[in-house]
Amino acid sequence: MSRYAKTSTDDLLSLLTWAPRRRTSPFAVTEALGEVLERKVAPPEVGAAVLTFDATLAAEARDALESQRGATARFLQATVPVDVDGPRVETAWQAAAHALTKLVKLTRAPTASQLATLRRLVVDDVFLEGAQVALSTAEPADVETNRWFLPLLVLDATDGSVDALLPHLDAALAGGAVAAALRPLAKLEAKASVVAEALARLAQR
Repeated sequence: MSRYAKTSTDDLLSLLTWAPRRRTSPFAVTEALGEVLERKVAPPEVGAAVLTFDATLAAEARDALESQRGATARFLQATVPVDVDGPRVETAWQAAAHALTKLVKLTRAPTASQLATLRRLVVDDVFLEGAQVALSTAEPADVETNRWFLPLLVLDATDGSVDALLPHLDAALAGGAVAAALRPLAKLEAKASVVAEALARLAQR
């Protein structure tokens, strides 16, 4: 059992936020981050908490993510690759964390501001690939985390996005909680015809 198993989520996020300033042990930071990811805290909250990680904390946290399989962890794995080191790992980590803070969980039609933000993320190949990796191995039933990344794939028409997205749309078309959670995606303009058709069917259910 983690030493932080009984620590509140708010306290864990605070620990991560202030870790660089308080020179918190990297081991404690990675354990706290692992606990946060296990609890499936919303990606923007995770991003905000780890945004100021320095090179040491970023490198340690990245390595610790290898045992995590959730969408947020997979996104960070993909956007902060293991062949990046030194000051570059800090820059990559902070850019990835900043991207997490910009993700949108759609519950209705996106606002103009939300749509503009998503489109800026989509045209960044690194963050788009991160979303593809995050969703390609994620369980469709894990909708509360997945739905933060799904809008990026809907707005993109590349094969990688379509391949990662379709299992989630297939699960939504089967009905249940996944359908209810993903129905707002139909408010987005999908460039890939196969995605647009699936979303149109979902909207009619």
